[in-house]
Amino acid sequence: MALRRIFATLALVWMTLTLHAQYHFLKPELGVGVNQGVNLLPRVGFKPEVEQAFDVRYHGGITLRYVIQKHFGLQAEINYSQLGWKEKEDAGSFERRLDYIEIPFLSHLVFGGRVARAVIHLGPEIRFLVNDDASGTGNGDLQQTKAIDNRFDFGLTAGLGLELKSEKAGFFLLEARYNWGLTNIFDDDPGSDFSRSGNQAILVSFTYLYDVLKNK
Repeated sequence: MALRRIFATLALVWMTLTLHAQYHFLKPELGVGVNQGVNLLPRVGFKPEVEQAFDVRYHGGITLRYVIQKHFGLQAEINYSQLGWKEKEDAGSFERRLDYIEIPFLSHLVFGGRVARAVIHLGPEIRFLVNDDASGTGNGDLQQTKAIDNRFDFGLTAGLGLELKSEKAGFFLLEARYNWGLTNIFDDDPGSDFSRSGNQAILVSFTYLYDVLKNK
């Protein structure tokens, strides 16, 4: 419940910044590029709880950013993101990998100078499940064998990063985000096996953006 309140607050902040930001116009920045990273601790927040283990999975895609205010812009991405969970068992381990096409829509907040600056990202994201793969020595528990009920996933993300801008090369961003899925992968109707089953992950990524407009 505490995490839900935190992300509800972040969603409200995102809407407020998007709708009511003070406009300090500057020469616009348009960046197009790629991001590559990993999902650390991908897991599903099951209720009843399922014990899960540490794991690392791939995350990457393309990024488009447009900035027209001194401290504010918008960023959209199309990513391939490997989520799901891993379980440790006495006889081995089991993992279920859920591969998504992920589309975040983010408020881009920037603070600092012309070369080095801090970046904050807040916003919603949608995902579409494209692959469901199970491997390992599962013991037949329900979450290991049950088909995914909801292939569409909606969530919120918040990130903090450090960006360097080169007038010749473009933008280089190192960032960490936390992703919180609000949609359950299994049905949560009364009497269902799981009342909660949302994706969660910590994303660490590196982004390179080509400076299309090259405004100084």
